[in-house]
Amino acid sequence: MHLQLPAVIRHSILIVDDDLAARRQLCRLLAANGYAVIEAGNGRVARGLLAAQEIDLVLSDIFMPECDGFELMAAIRAMERPVPVIAMSEHESWTGLSFLDAANDLGAAAVIEKPFRADVLLRLLDETLIGAAPNASTVLFGAVAEPEPGCIPSGLEWVGGRPAE
Repeated sequence: MHLQLPAVIRHSILIVDDDLAARRQLCRLLAANGYAVIEAGNGRVARGLLAAQEIDLVLSDIFMPECDGFELMAAIRAMERPVPVIAMSEHESWTGLSFLDAANDLGAAAVIEKPFRADVLLRLLDETLIGAAPNASTVLFGAVAEPEPGCIPSGLEWVGGRPAE
């Protein structure tokens, strides 16, 4: 299968998730919406990619082998030019702790609970990238009020699984 990419690439996004199926879903969704997508299966690989290339935003799972999302966020904060991180994770009700709240406290630009609707993630990406822009305080009137509808490939309405019904 070949994806038809839009003519203009918007931003580069590093997807970090040890779940290959979820990573592939995210890659399809973001590529269909004009993002340059780079992927890593854990935080250790992601750290190497961040050191080697220009990345605008990191979309990272929290629980991964070798280097988890918390360790990755700490490494990103220590970078000369830190990039915003959106942390994602499934609901962790069995522990009584909110790992997404912890990610937020550790400096994540935003958090999202898996599974999530594709359109919600696309809106969150746009808002986070606009907020991370060097002149983020200067946003043209109406620039965020009516975002263009995102391109949601068939079968990707939900990413990271299906919600419990």
